[in-house]
Amino acid sequence: MLEELNHAAPDAPLLALGQTIFWDEPMKLALLPALREASPHRAMRFGVHDTDYFARLHSRLLPRDAQLFDGYALLPHNDGSTRLLWSAAGEMAQLFGSETVPTLKMYARSGGNVERVARRCAEGRQAFVDALTEAWGWRGLAARDPAPRPVYEIPLREVAPALDALLEFGLDGSCAMLDDPDARARACEWAWQLRQRVQQMAQAQPDASLADLFLQLYPELLESLYSGALPETVGFTRTTELLRFNTHTAGLPRFEFVNTFLNPAYRRACEDAYNTAVADTPIYPLPEFGEGSLPFDLLIPRLGRGTILLTERYLCVLTPEPQIARLPAPITDVHALAQVVEQTWGDRCTLVGKAITLITMLAREFVFVFNERGSPYLSCTARLHQNLKAAGVPLQVNPILRLRYPTWDALGAAGCASLRLPEHLARAFGEATLCVDVFAQRWRSVVEEQRALQEQLASIRSPRALMRLLLEREGDAWQARLEEYDALHTQLRMTVGARAQTLREQTHALHAERRALIAEIQRHPKRFSELAPRLRELKAQIKRLNAERVRLADAPEVRRQRARAEELECEAERARLSLIRSAFLTAQGLPQTHARPAAWWFLLLSHEWFKACAEGLTARIESLL
Repeated sequence: MLEELNHAAPDAPLLALGQTIFWDEPMKLALLPALREASPHRAMRFGVHDTDYFARLHSRLLPRDAQLFDGYALLPHNDGSTRLLWSAAGEMAQLFGSETVPTLKMYARSGGNVERVARRCAEGRQAFVDALTEAWGWRGLAARDPAPRPVYEIPLREVAPALDALLEFGLDGSCAMLDDPDARARACEWAWQLRQRVQQMAQAQPDASLADLFLQLYPELLESLYSGALPETVGFTRTTELLRFNTHTAGLPRFEFVNTFLNPAYRRACEDAYNTAVADTPIYPLPEFGEGSLPFDLLIPRLGRGTILLTERYLCVLTPEPQIARLPAPITDVHALAQVVEQTWGDRCTLVGKAITLITMLAREFVFVFNERGSPYLSCTARLHQNLKAAGVPLQVNPILRLRYPTWDALGAAGCASLRLPEHLARAFGEATLCVDVFAQRWRSVVEEQRALQEQLASIRSPRALMRLLLEREGDAWQARLEEYDALHTQLRMTVGARAQTLREQTHALHAERRALIAEIQRHPKRFSELAPRLRELKAQIKRLNAERVRLADAPEVRRQRARAEELECEAERARLSLIRSAFLTAQGLPQTHARPAAWWFLLLSHEWFKACAEGLTARIESLL
């Protein structure tokens, strides 16, 4: 693939761009050994997307296990109180963890009725739903300040306490999974040193931002993964540098797409292509922002980031406090735009594409490197390019390079390490502690087993069938419950059930006689006085029989038996939800982390594991046109 890329984009540097260094972005270093062999002179740049917004709280309703700091909150992601949470620059996952949320819709598809169980069998609906739908092993930071701020404006000293709690969650939680005491001690020492390094930087650099921290730690992290000094072809950047916009940078190819949007000959076609590409997606079409809107934001130092609105007379930037510049003449190219921006707000502004146009801008000069499941916006970007091509709009972009890691297949390279599995994996694998080579051999079959289990759980309708399945999977504890449940229903059927059926049959007979009398009166009204006493007598008898049925059902012993049967049904339904959760977290979480592992996991566990991932790396080229 790299040799093929030499023909498709011979001079373009590779670009790995992400919001944080504590997730999968540094994993792209696994490409370097093959890159040095196939394209020894091709540059590879690792970038921090510091113009993206830092996450904000969208609700005052917080889960019980939320950690609050001065200005920040450390939150789990669930389908309840934090359903709307989005966190990128401040997220972290423990080993095996990911932002894989077991949603309420997923439970419904798998046969679980969360609302009924929460109503009948749980104390406190919100806490129950939050715990049941929480993504395992993941936490994200969100700012409590309602005003949005890009990552490069987040002061490191301000966010440091919350960041340390995030690192403690991810690092210490992962260290605890190492079963060998020596391996666990080494991992904990490395984790402690990293936390100390962050705190020292926060104290020593009072004016540094969170983005500055990431950029300074990036080379250290990659050198640890690479086991030595990085070659000169590896560099580091950030979007505030890549997309710095002024009269000196406007002519760079990365701003060519902006120029196409400004060109009067293409602007209408570009707007239509964009709006069509984002139709039926959560991304806003351009008219939602106002007249003259473009799919680009301008980040103005100290004033914020906002959508660009450009008319013949005005340039408006929708920062928190909108900025407006009156134009001496209409802007029709990127150089004129840069001149107005620089004259009005200085030469330190950044022009960044919105979700799907950022890729187009940078793909003009770089070859983006994505993991197999990276960037959900790429399909929209491809639609945009297709629409532009159909409209005859000139466009030139490099392809992207997709990487596929052998993450869990290569785990056996970590030696004879033994791991204490999290609860859902321990249930799926049938063992609480497992050697890494066994995990590597079995994980794919376990994923398939858990998918099949979800389908099986979805097909079960009766409490008795559910208890039989739980007996098969969970052991003898359910044998006693099933026997008790059957005994309760047998008692109810033989006593209350039989008597209630007799009363029901007698009532039906009286109803039938009463309907016959009413029909006779309708045919022969003169017989009303003759038949009326019997009608009243039948009505009274029916009333007495119904009252007896109610008394029978409301007897203390019957109520006790039914309540106990409902308790057992609740236990079974809660157990079903627990099985669904474990199956989902395994069946979805393992493939997700296989495709996008956190790079620091390898430093914590074994460098040999990372080396095996690099040796087993596969790639494909994906056209954006």
